Amino acid sequence: MKKNDWIELDIDDLGTDGQGIGHKDGAAVFVDGALPGERVRAKVIALKKNYVVGKLEEILSASPMRVKPPCRVFGKCGGCSLQHLSYAAQLQFKQNFVRNCIQRIGKLELPVNFPLPARNEYRYRNKAAFPVQKNGEQIDIGFYAAHSHRLIDVDDCRIQPSALRIVMSQLRVWLVKNKVSIYDESTHTGLLRHIVLRENKAGELMLILCINGEDIPNKAHLIMLFEFVLPQVKSIILSFNTKRTNTIMGGRSVCIYGKDYLFETLCGLEFRIGPQTFLQVNSAQTEALYNTLLRMLALTKADTVLDLYCGAGTISLAAARRAKRVIGIELVEEAVENAKFNAKLNGIENAIFFAGDTARLLPSVLEREAVSTVIVDPPRKGLDEAVVRALAASGVPKIGYVSCNPSTLARDLALFSELGYSAGVVQPVDMFPQTTHVECVVVLSCKN
Repeated sequence: MKKNDWIELDIDDLGTDGQGIGHKDGAAVFVDGALPGERVRAKVIALKKNYVVGKLEEILSASPMRVKPPCRVFGKCGGCSLQHLSYAAQLQFKQNFVRNCIQRIGKLELPVNFPLPARNEYRYRNKAAFPVQKNGEQIDIGFYAAHSHRLIDVDDCRIQPSALRIVMSQLRVWLVKNKVSIYDESTHTGLLRHIVLRENKAGELMLILCINGEDIPNKAHLIMLFEFVLPQVKSIILSFNTKRTNTIMGGRSVCIYGKDYLFETLCGLEFRIGPQTFLQVNSAQTEALYNTLLRMLALTKADTVLDLYCGAGTISLAAARRAKRVIGIELVEEAVENAKFNAKLNGIENAIFFAGDTARLLPSVLEREAVSTVIVDPPRKGLDEAVVRALAASGVPKIGYVSCNPSTLARDLALFSELGYSAGVVQPVDMFPQTTHVECVVVLSCKN
């Protein structure tokens, strides 16, 4: 094969980013938009060392799993890569993906259940961040194209709140009428960098403008646009980010309208959510995730639970209703303050929270507390090796692992296995329909 060759091939698998995978002349060929079971015609656009990249030109024989994507920018935006695949097939793909990671990376043979399906296949996200760019005379607000820094302008997104279309149209009016400058990362000039939108299950919205400066023009006009047209907007916040960085939110923020928080209800508990509070992006599935974890842990009133990477205390407080005592550790101080507030809000007195680095605080907590169960919900990079070794050295009887990345989960489970822990069944939970991402829950037990 050479670049620009036209080839025909059968697609027999999906890649981790949702690309169809076929084989030609002994080489794997990745084709965006193609599905297993299809025969396609593709144009070779890149020859890599170990694989070939093809551009889909024609579907010669379509898969029965193919459906029509409802989003007008599907295939351009890098956000959803599986909208053309039926939801049942998406779940099957995710189960296979998790199983393959466990076997290939972790070198473990563990049972992997079928994923818990999402209640809503669309309109499920409670948070989104939209970069803003100047495009000639036009202002683009949207998402980056796959594997690029090219912004795709969107006026709606099918996995975001339905109010997004109105929010975007009102913001565009304010931007144009007040000649708001748009941030240019190459020159570090311009004001508006990102737009962040949060929504709770009650439909209340928090709008956050991330700016390269200390103020915005004509706040009164911005407030008026939402106060009367979209009263669901309960909060407008400025987040100050004047650094040369790809971080979205700044370290400081000020509320210019309404309140600087929303309340969310999860598992029968209320939580205060601030601009930077971590919360799973699918509230309905979060309840399924937490209930699954707590059922698998089978906590009793004799258990002392240590919750690492506890955020605003959502898992901690759900566990506290079943356990004797819960201790939460979280790096972000704002999240810890919210966790303490949430404990008081819900009348929970058997949970305490500490701010600090998990790897640094963990040994002393394990030494002084009789911990029977540990819960970990780390970021995508998984657990630091020092954390895994400290937990294993403590001999804590049970560890509940919540993971948003099957690859790092498999890596960590392999190390736990070497250090004397056995993992039970892996339960995927589909938090992110239309994408290749999947959440997993697994409980480890000390072999000794």
